[in-house]
Amino acid sequence: MTGRARKLLPHAAAATKLELQRVRVRADGYDASGAYWGAGTDVFVASLQDGAQEITVRAKSAAEARTKVMAELARAPGAAKVAQHDQLGGASPNKTRYEIYWRDPVAGSSTRIRITHSRDYLVIGQDHVEIEALAPKKAALPITGTGYLSQFLTALELINAGGPVTFVTAWLDRDAKNKDWQKRQTVRQQGDLFQWADANTEVGKRERSAKAKRPNAKDAPSRRDRDPA
Repeated sequence: MTGRARKLLPHAAAATKLELQRVRVRADGYDASGAYWGAGTDVFVASLQDGAQEITVRAKSAAEARTKVMAELARAPGAAKVAQHDQLGGASPNKTRYEIYWRDPVAGSSTRIRITHSRDYLVIGQDHVEIEALAPKKAALPITGTGYLSQFLTALELINAGGPVTFVTAWLDRDAKNKDWQKRQTVRQQGDLFQWADANTEVGKRERSAKAKRPNAKDAPSRRDRDPA
């Protein structure tokens, strides 16, 4: 079962109110927080789709920033940027986040995963995909034992794979068929079963112990045996 953020089309973006955040860049190329952007004009970050997508541009004004954002939204994958010489300190000009629920065919459990796709990461035509397990947090996946993976690939490769969500889902499904993953999941399930059995055994011991310490009604002193008030 896969869920994804709604993809905003260029013509739809024109009717959308862009949320712009201006980052003041000093002459040395740093902002107030210490992040490096490179010398140049200020940086504007446009937030779309309730924050699922971010477009980052350099501009002298908010009006210029909106124009550049619209051009970036309409730019085809792998095509040159409108202002390709604008440095962004290594940041991607176009970043989109998706969330999916991936079901493990071995364990039958589901993991919520965030996929972050950064277009033209560092250079034009090179994309970057981050995969992170959110719930359970840092859960092992067939492609990474830590719950996090960073992958570089060309824009063309990602397009041919059907986009970031299809690419990651197919990768997970494919590696879940590996014998190593199936063996690890089987061992993990057996370990969980043993822990459950041990826990229930311990609970049973405590209940039996509590019953053994409980006084018997027959042993309680009768009214005649008690001292008078």
